[in-house]
Amino acid sequence: MKNSIVKAFINVSFWTFVSRIFGFIRDVFLAASIGAGPISDAFFVAFKLPNMFRRLTAEGALVQSFLPTFTFIEEQKSKEKSQELASNIQSVLLIFLLILLVLAEIFMGYIIMGLAPGFLDDPKTYETTIQFSRITIVYLPLISIIALWGSILQSTGKFMPLAASPIILNISLIACSILIISNYLSYYALAISVPIAGILQMVFISIWLVKDKRVPKLILPKRNINFHGVWKKFIPASFGAGLLQINLLVDTILASIVGASSVSYLYYADRLSQLPLGVIGIALGTALLPSLSKAEANNNINFVKEQLEKSLIFGAIFSIPSCAAFLILPSFLIEAVYARGEFDEKDVFAVALALSAYGMGVPAFIGIKVLQPSFYAMRDTVTPFRISIFSVILNITLSILLMKKLGFYGVALATSISSYITFFCLFFLLFNKNRLSLSIIRPILLLLFLGLIFGLLLFQFSLMFDNMNLLLSLLIIMLISIVTWFGLMVLFGFVRITSIIKYIRN
Repeated sequence: MKNSIVKAFINVSFWTFVSRIFGFIRDVFLAASIGAGPISDAFFVAFKLPNMFRRLTAEGALVQSFLPTFTFIEEQKSKEKSQELASNIQSVLLIFLLILLVLAEIFMGYIIMGLAPGFLDDPKTYETTIQFSRITIVYLPLISIIALWGSILQSTGKFMPLAASPIILNISLIACSILIISNYLSYYALAISVPIAGILQMVFISIWLVKDKRVPKLILPKRNINFHGVWKKFIPASFGAGLLQINLLVDTILASIVGASSVSYLYYADRLSQLPLGVIGIALGTALLPSLSKAEANNNINFVKEQLEKSLIFGAIFSIPSCAAFLILPSFLIEAVYARGEFDEKDVFAVALALSAYGMGVPAFIGIKVLQPSFYAMRDTVTPFRISIFSVILNITLSILLMKKLGFYGVALATSISSYITFFCLFFLLFNKNRLSLSIIRPILLLLFLGLIFGLLLFQFSLMFDNMNLLLSLLIIMLISIVTWFGLMVLFGFVRITSIIKYIRN
């Protein structure tokens, strides 16, 4: 089981990394084609809408409430019974999403009022956002079914299809951006490319399901104990699994009030800060859930504790240097990634400011993603739900207080602060449930100390290569930084070269 977690993590992490690279390329072309202004604000709100509901209705909530039950039934009963559950869930999900889609199309104007109230001061941006959103919202039912199908594959140890599927979306948006820059297409093509990508993603995932004979049937939903159990946990899981997305949605709403382009500034900064979260945090959470669910089903508490603590340390090894880089090199990173076309010097400064605020919270973002699966593996969705409600209220309160003096920077900073408080709450609760021990604190504190040393060295590296070509200096700094951090990890025993060599050989 331990090896399965490692293999799953590497699989998910690799494909998530590839996807995020394509995502960066996508954002580079988006920045060049629409910059940071009214059009970009409109598109990013429209794009966030299906993504938010995806997190709430499927990719986060449904997977977290469905997969442990699905795994339990397959372990304790049979494949036929688990597939029956999947078919029931799919049917209800389709009905619910189609109704939601129709209502969203009808009331889109009111939805945008709620998502971006600041846009009402600019009627043109407001109307453009509505038009974009009516197109992008079609992506919601498509990606939700994709998430359900992907979770079925994850239960069988196949993590690649779902992790790799976002590449299709990124390629679609890249192609549209290039055509917009070349004056072949209008801005509306960006919105249209989103549901097109969803159809292609469905085709991609379905190939794997057909191969495994795991395609859920289209049936009339039948009520049973397991079916009821999944949906009973669904609403609380929505808030728990989609916590960060809800907080980012709060950021978008408040940013629309702060001023023009604030939505775009936070979007671009969030995209960059999400790289370590996707590659490490989400990959760890995804890899952990099936194995922890099996361990909890067999009452193997020691395994759960061991894997959670190892995952926390592993997450800290990657998140702490990422946090240092975002705090010390934000302008370097933003200028290298986005500064071209419609994206000017003013935009670089603003996005770099937002990145430093989001970057501060990266260790907490990853820590939350590591700890949450343990609750879902225990089939406890209520606790993450309560914590999430508290976190969202805290985030809103802090955002309102900080945005008065700090603007969009205060909004981003509030998200990071509330995430740390959420992480400590989850940690304490798991400690009380005997899923964590206090022995984990010592290595984490040591990693934080090493992170401080690394940050000081990184600052010196940035001064040494400041006069060189931007991309070249950034590449040199990154290479030196990676070697330095790896050396510190080996020196203090967090990484063993012999273990790496052994794993590569195997």
